[in-house]
Amino acid sequence: MTHYSFLSLFFFLSVVVSSYAQTNTILPQQIDTVVITASRIKIPLKKAPQAISIFNASPISESKPQQSLQEYIQQMPGVFAQNANNYAQDLRISIRGFGARAAFGIRGIKLMVDGIPETTPDGQGQLDNLNLGIINRIEVIKGASSSLYGNASGGVIQIETTDFESSFAKAKITQASYAFQNYQVTTGFGDLNANIVIHGSYAASDGYRDHSGFIQNNLNAKGSFIVNDKLKIKSILNYSNSPKADDAGGLTAEEVEENRRQARDRNLLFDGGERISQLKAGGSFEYTFSDIKRFSGYAFYNRRDFENKLPFENGGQVQLERDYIGQGLSFSYDKGSYKLQTGYDFGYQNDNRQRFNNLEGDRGALTLDQAERFTNLGVYLVQHLELNKWYFTTGVRFDYNKLAAIDAFLEDDDDSGDITLNGFNPSIGASYAIAQKHTLFTNFSTGFETPALSELSANPDGGQGFNESLKSQSTINFELGLRGRIASNFSYNFATFYIETQDDLVPFELEAFQGRTFFRNAGETMRKGIEIEAAYAFAKAWNISSSFTQASYTYKNYMVTDTDFSGNDLPGIPQTTFSSSINYVPLSGFYGSINSSILGSLFADDANETKVDGYELVNIVLGYHHKFKKWTFKPFVGVNNLLDERYNDNVRINAFGGRYFEPALGFNVYGGILINL
Repeated sequence: MTHYSFLSLFFFLSVVVSSYAQTNTILPQQIDTVVITASRIKIPLKKAPQAISIFNASPISESKPQQSLQEYIQQMPGVFAQNANNYAQDLRISIRGFGARAAFGIRGIKLMVDGIPETTPDGQGQLDNLNLGIINRIEVIKGASSSLYGNASGGVIQIETTDFESSFAKAKITQASYAFQNYQVTTGFGDLNANIVIHGSYAASDGYRDHSGFIQNNLNAKGSFIVNDKLKIKSILNYSNSPKADDAGGLTAEEVEENRRQARDRNLLFDGGERISQLKAGGSFEYTFSDIKRFSGYAFYNRRDFENKLPFENGGQVQLERDYIGQGLSFSYDKGSYKLQTGYDFGYQNDNRQRFNNLEGDRGALTLDQAERFTNLGVYLVQHLELNKWYFTTGVRFDYNKLAAIDAFLEDDDDSGDITLNGFNPSIGASYAIAQKHTLFTNFSTGFETPALSELSANPDGGQGFNESLKSQSTINFELGLRGRIASNFSYNFATFYIETQDDLVPFELEAFQGRTFFRNAGETMRKGIEIEAAYAFAKAWNISSSFTQASYTYKNYMVTDTDFSGNDLPGIPQTTFSSSINYVPLSGFYGSINSSILGSLFADDANETKVDGYELVNIVLGYHHKFKKWTFKPFVGVNNLLDERYNDNVRINAFGGRYFEPALGFNVYGGILINL
């Protein structure tokens, strides 16, 4: 049986059972009562005027390797993730194309964890300090959301970590192909009024490719305290240390054909990779004045130390010391059919960046030394009004952003300078209840995205200071959708979108700095498409879910010197994705899941000269749930890429010399055990 016939049969069986199309992100039996918080104002999912996907942790997610957030969100329509196995560059997530350009980490998408920003003021985000083992719920808002969260909000990912009602302890051991190992211990103690969750983990692997191993240690703690009937307080502390994350680099098509597990020669020569350590501490509170009025706020401090080695000599080693503080306060009013929230977010980011020559892995002379600062103050107002079957939500936000570079490397003159990049972003949305089980929604929203400090400091002319030719990217987003349920066990969500951007930030490389990413502005882009998701539960323990995205992401107007890229597809994003899964999860005994994904072809470059073939993935996980007195044992085993598909874990956009490809794992297995007390 060919790959396509296998997946065609899988899809046919799914359609026979129901006309579903989503992930396990929807809870069919609870669609009217699911409350979302990522929209700032707490409202039922049914009344939200945006396309939103929700992931809830389950025995299936517990029994996965938990290597990358990709395992949880890849099935959501409109969401695409790459780079799950290159720990030197981190997972790259795109939502409707936003974030696809990231040279490393998550870019253009706002990350929130337990109500506290994980994204820096300049729009960069990493989740290497958060272990998947403590994630309880994920909400994803798709589309421009700067009226809610300001800079770099092409989408929102809000993560909630584990809470509990009674003390517990659990441990998990996972072993997988290529010497992957993951050890986790989690404990929670206290009661409903005061409780603490502590989680520790160690993960390591030799890597699928040469020079792609990593070691990572994480410690996370969260405390929840009900001081009295008016005041609730939460605190967080997390520490992450990764002393090793090797980067195998990008290969040409010929090198992939010759040996897909090899590392790029220059990455070996210059010892490409990174080391990081990060500490974050913070807290939040909610104070209720009355049934209709409350204050809430947060504050945190984040310290990140980072070193990396790039595959070239001139400035090929980077040392970065980052201090990031944030604080926010909001007032909420909720009476009857009207809700309001107004507040502010403040963030200050200070990056002390140094570059040294990379002498085949050894540190050479200093070539850049500057402090880079980003100050943000955002003030917002969000309102929600219900009139019979109509639900209206509006938002407006103003952001003051000041960026400064202070040059401490004065051998070639003082290149210090500052830039002010402000943003004003309104949004308006409406929903209409059709009967009791279906809701039609539409919204208009705007967004903006400043260049990140690392992007501004990457000067193509090799100078110090900022590349002041870069402009902020702006977005206009239109959306129309329908969500609801049929009977009590089938839910669906449909959305169509149209998005235009101005001055899209686009990555490219230069021959003199192969492996280092620079940025420029494209004139205009156009993104449009449809997203469908649904879930069907039957026979108590069975559920089926699927998602489908068909989109067009193109340059509407884009010239580079004398070359016209207008009309070309945006690189790094597939136009078509499909995913479907069948899950069997009884209260005890055997459980399992089979997931099938089809991802369409994409281009690796702006010129659309290099087309990357699509691929199909089939993953299976099986487990057994057994309870003995107070102990619960869950041994599990899984197979990823069952069909041994040859595909790329990452495509490096516009890489010089055709080195676009980072090959992914073939057929691979994992297994382990989860023990609960």
